[in-house]
Parts: sequence; C-alpha cells; structure tokens
Amino acid sequence: MIFIEPSIQLLKDHTDEPTKKMLHHLVERKRKYETYKSKCFKAQFLTFVLAMGFIVYLYAFIVKPTGGQLEMIFHYIFNGKYHILMVLLIVGGYGSAQYFKKKEEKAETEFHNLRCEVIRKSIELWPQPTHWKKRHEVFSLMKNEFDINLFHESK
Repeated sequence: MIFIEPSIQLLKDHTDEPTKKMLHHLVERKRKYETYKSKCFKAQFLTFVLAMGFIVYLYAFIVKPTGGQLEMIFHYIFNGKYHILMVLLIVGGYGSAQYFKKKEEKAETEFHNLRCEVIRKSIELWPQPTHWKKRHEVFSLMKNEFDINLFHESK
C-alpha cells in the first residue's frame, strides 16, 4: 500500500481512493518541484558569490597593484595556483545551476500538467451534487495545506 499524506487520508467521504492517490501524487510533484527550485537557487547564489569574490580579489590584488598592465595581469593570473581552481569552481557552479534549472523546469511542467488534469477531471472525480460541494472543501484543503491551487488552471 502506498503511503498517502495524513491530511489527504482524512478526506474519508469527500473523495475515493484513486482520487486520494492522485492528490498525493500532486503533492509529491509539488515537493519535487520546490526541491529543485531550492537547489537551483542555492547553486546560482553560490556561483554568484564565488564569481563576485573572485572578481573583487582579482581587482584588489592583481589589477590594482599592476596598474592595469595586461601583460602583468595575465602573468599573475596564470601563475597563481588557486586561480584555475576558482575558475573551475565558478564554472562547476554555473553548470550545476543550469542542471538544476532544467530539472526544475521539467518538475514544474509535470506538476502543472497533473494539476490541470485534476482540475479538468473534477467533474468525473466528484460526479454527484453532494460530492460536488465536498470538492470545494478538498480544493480548499489542497490550497491551504499544500499551496496547490485547484480552482483555476492558470499558474
């Protein structure tokens, strides 16, 4: 048996088991999307901090003391042990940010598609007039508890 969120499981007579599983998958996809979004932001932030730190270091300790002479600047940059390491760290951070951005976009698309499917199928999932009133309670729970809007398809 699949573990289903306790708050979704408490919707006993509001909906059937397949719908509960669908709602649970929706919550899982939302969490996956938020995880990749967070990882992407952290990678972008780290890359930005490293790049800015390296630029400040280059300016303060290489460009300024050499008086802006390009020959001396390149000499100091390419002879420094850790300069190449810093450049590789910045490039690696940028690559990680790009990787997580693609994963984030894919997870967002999956989440949005499943969310729209639940909205479109709501007529089938809550067919009778009495169930239709309970649909609003389920949608409110999803909005309040998991920040998933099932009232409208727009993002």
